[in-house]
Amino acid sequence: MSGRGPNRFLRFLDRWFCRTWHRLPSMQHRLPDGPVILVGNHRCGLDPLLVQASVDRPLCFLMAREYYEGMWYLHWLFRLVGAIPVQPGGANRHALREAIEVVREGNALCLFPEGEANPSIPLRRILPGAAILARETGAPIVPFRISGVWPFDHVHVWRPFLRRSKARIRFGQPFLLEGKPGEAYTRDSLRRDVERIRQAIRSIPHPGSPRHS
Repeated sequence: MSGRGPNRFLRFLDRWFCRTWHRLPSMQHRLPDGPVILVGNHRCGLDPLLVQASVDRPLCFLMAREYYEGMWYLHWLFRLVGAIPVQPGGANRHALREAIEVVREGNALCLFPEGEANPSIPLRRILPGAAILARETGAPIVPFRISGVWPFDHVHVWRPFLRRSKARIRFGQPFLLEGKPGEAYTRDSLRRDVERIRQAIRSIPHPGSPRHS
């Protein structure tokens, strides 16, 4: 296991911020050992911090390339935490190869398969990247669902970070996709796997819309 992802000190700072300012519960979810893929809904840019603060292992993340490149002053931090830039909805062969390698090395990788933050219809569409990664690596998938944070309005990037919230994350049971690692996809099998991931996230009980202060 390569241990890629934020170090212990950065994870401590992340938990402190999420628990004190965004009132995230202190309980940490235990992830399976070895390679694992986390998938969940995407509300705003705060989501990666919340997920990392809620689990007991360092995480790597797929990150939209437009923000990776636009926030050039944070490149050092993105590299430090193992972020992998991707083009939403575009050609991502290099990013996909890197993500497969990261998982095969025994790391935990988190991605938001809706492909955008705060979509107009939540969890209506799931991109196939998570299914391809899971099939290629044979890693289990852990679904999660985030609520209680201020949604991203595609204009005010930092608002969800700065406005206090009452963040909540619920995790579902790990599951494996059918088929052998590396087995070729058919259109039907890919559609089936994508739908299974979507339903796994949707089936997690929604805590509702907590009050903000």
